[in-house]
Amino acid sequence: MSNLNFNDTINDLSNEDVSIRKEAVESLVGITDEEAIEPLIKATTDDNAQIRFKAAEILGSMGEVAVDKLIDEFENAEGKDKRFLAFALKETENKKVIDSFVKSTEDEDFGVRKVAVRALGELQAEDELDFIAKCLDDEDWGVRLAAIQALGDLATEESINLIKDARKAEKDKDFKKSCNKAIKKAQKRQKAKAAGESVAKVIPISTIKEMEKTNLQKAIKEYERYVESKQDKDAPYKRLCILYRKANDYDNEVRVIETAIEVFSDNDKKLEYFTKRLAKLK
Repeated sequence: MSNLNFNDTINDLSNEDVSIRKEAVESLVGITDEEAIEPLIKATTDDNAQIRFKAAEILGSMGEVAVDKLIDEFENAEGKDKRFLAFALKETENKKVIDSFVKSTEDEDFGVRKVAVRALGELQAEDELDFIAKCLDDEDWGVRLAAIQALGDLATEESINLIKDARKAEKDKDFKKSCNKAIKKAQKRQKAKAAGESVAKVIPISTIKEMEKTNLQKAIKEYERYVESKQDKDAPYKRLCILYRKANDYDNEVRVIETAIEVFSDNDKKLEYFTKRLAKLK
């Protein structure tokens, strides 16, 4: 994006016409320019929910580039304005945000509390178990459910026991089902850890392919989860090779190929694609 187009797009985020604001925020998907951070933060308070969500999603995808500014804004925000900033912070997947989310488990807004406790689980904040556990007594059903999910993410004996206690104390059948689901997930994670396997949260490949059309940066991030956990599906590795080639990112393409060769070393059919691709790069 040229400087002229970039400046026009940033200005359009404040246009009175909601359709122009929507088009502007969509055109910023995948951007990493620090100058876009403050305008996007402002967009998280837009009157239109779609714009607020998309702005938060973009900020989250920026990761390390935006996280410090997001933390500052989040800790000075109040009420509903905090909700989408909370979502953006969670999407950064950066452990810097843990302290902010710990404080926010007692926020006056239930939406912020829900995102905060959920994020603590996803970030594997085992040291903050007491704060997660307190949310099991929250007045909001959604926050209590998020706490159950967070405890399932931690997948420790202590967190599983807390889920079991909450299940025993709760009468709501749907809540009990969620507890059962969280326990199964936690036990599956425990087995994977015990076997020395990497545990990564992945979404269906078909969903990621669709995501490529709207948020390429996030799609790459989701494909990388498959590589990180060395899953035996070759499609994510192939898509990453293609996407990194288009971006002229030689180093990352080689890294993905070499990981694929390791993963598919005993599968000649899948291995052939990656060995040939690597040979062409050298």
